[in-house]
Amino acid sequence: MYTNFLLFFIIISTFLVYFCRKNNLIVDYKLEKHKRFSSKLKSNSIGGIFLIIFLFYEYILVNQNNYLFLFLLSIFSVGILSDTKKLNNVSFRFFLQIILIIFFVSIIGIEIKNTRFDYLDIIISNKIINIIFVCFCLMVLINGSNFIDGLNGLLLKYFLIIYLIILFNFADSSFVNTDFLLNLSIIISIILLFNLFGLLYMGDSGAYLLSILSGVYLINFSYYNNHISPFFIILLLWYPCFELLFSMIRRFKNKSKTYKPDSSHLHQFIYNFIRKNINFKDNVIHFYTSTLINSYNLFIFIFAINFIYSSKALISIIILNIFVYISSYVFFKKKYQKDN
Repeated sequence: MYTNFLLFFIIISTFLVYFCRKNNLIVDYKLEKHKRFSSKLKSNSIGGIFLIIFLFYEYILVNQNNYLFLFLLSIFSVGILSDTKKLNNVSFRFFLQIILIIFFVSIIGIEIKNTRFDYLDIIISNKIINIIFVCFCLMVLINGSNFIDGLNGLLLKYFLIIYLIILFNFADSSFVNTDFLLNLSIIISIILLFNLFGLLYMGDSGAYLLSILSGVYLINFSYYNNHISPFFIILLLWYPCFELLFSMIRRFKNKSKTYKPDSSHLHQFIYNFIRKNINFKDNVIHFYTSTLINSYNLFIFIFAINFIYSSKALISIIILNIFVYISSYVFFKKKYQKDN
């Protein structure tokens, strides 16, 4: 059945790319400065549509997990309204995200039970506080993931690596459905292929959907595999989360609006550095930049597999990542300022 669906998915996705490009549907014209930083070519923000088709098949037709699909669909809908310029108010979009996440987290019962900090575990044992805590974590993840979606392949490769890490290292663990992970990885790979050639863009809808799906999955994975340190899950999601937190601190320090997009993210500085030193087309530079960043993350994840039970070791690796990020940011920012 899955083989037939995957064949159908490849055919329908190819048709949708052609149809949307031919009829200029859900087009991002790159009018904003931060979007023109790495490419001035228009793109169709339809990556999330392909992903929601797969999730409809998975959660409605196969597993019949209606509430989870409605949760994912609602977050996707907020993103698609943003992509189609029907919801340009950032504050209202942020408000909708919070309301939807709080509502569905309460209905579905998504919980973070174990942090390996006794005092914090006592605090979040309160149901209301736990919901707020889960909501905060998911909000950081989905908005941080949207931040790193500025380069073709960066977001998709990152989450693909996470799912492959789980698939190849925890296939025998509780809550790991290998068929689901394998097929989700194939779907992400198909979308990635279109994305690398500049034929589609994830957009807000795709970034929100992929990240909220991954956040919920990893929270549940940690819940059902509590012998594994929760800091391993934090490590897997460190990059988009720290990207958001670092960007907010940076903008606050520069006295700029924390929610206003800019062109001062690490991946943008690395992209500019590669573009100045290698004379290739934009899509190729996108590929090199996203591969460079995710190669580091892949190395860190593989290394961390050896310490999945040790919170102290994993915290040390997270701190190392933060140091590497900040050091890289300072280095590439200076290079960018020197070139400009």
